[in-house]
Amino acid sequence: MKAFIITGTSSGIGKELTEMLLQDENNTVVGISRTQKINHPNYKHISLDLNDVADIEAIEFPEWKNATQISLVHNAGWVGPIQKIGNQEMGSIAAAYLINLVAPALLSNYFIARFRSSSAQKTILTVGSGAANSPIEGWNTYCSSKAGLAMLSKCISEEHKDIISLCIAPGKVDTPMQNDIRFADEKEFPRLKEFQDYHKNRELKSCFEVAQKYCKVLENPLNYKNTTSLSEV
Repeated sequence: MKAFIITGTSSGIGKELTEMLLQDENNTVVGISRTQKINHPNYKHISLDLNDVADIEAIEFPEWKNATQISLVHNAGWVGPIQKIGNQEMGSIAAAYLINLVAPALLSNYFIARFRSSSAQKTILTVGSGAANSPIEGWNTYCSSKAGLAMLSKCISEEHKDIISLCIAPGKVDTPMQNDIRFADEKEFPRLKEFQDYHKNRELKSCFEVAQKYCKVLENPLNYKNTTSLSEV
């Protein structure tokens, strides 16, 4: 039996990935999101908002004593306030860092402690972003929080040799977040037209296509220890 814990399962990549994994009757998935959109006998939903630290601290994962593989997938993310620093509200800044960086750190900490004695192959897969490596005007909270998340993944690899810690960016994907980006204020986000054109010209990958590749990674995570982009999968 293989067990998976996935954040952001109510839409986008997370929902597609969960549904794909559940096609195998030997897989069980715990999904974490605000709303439940999946009903399956091998699926357990944890309803919470990832910017609520108290809710995250109250999470309990099953023991899964018979699991051969246990994986945590950090998929949930928020582009945050699409505004230049200095124009943002304090609450929006805090929420972006909580969702994109603090929540994954808390969940990773609990995951590692919870399954420390498990003999199962343990994997932490982080859905990264090219924005972690390139500053984008108007995306300061997203770029910096994703950069922190990528470094967290590397630190886990250094500190826990028994855990396969991966951070793999999917590229440009047709997700609900992309839809939010297309309605940003061009004064705050000068690259607005470029991102609108990605959608107009059908340059965005489908969530289904991306989920298929992440499934491939989770099937044999050892094969992708040096992979940073789904284009390499």
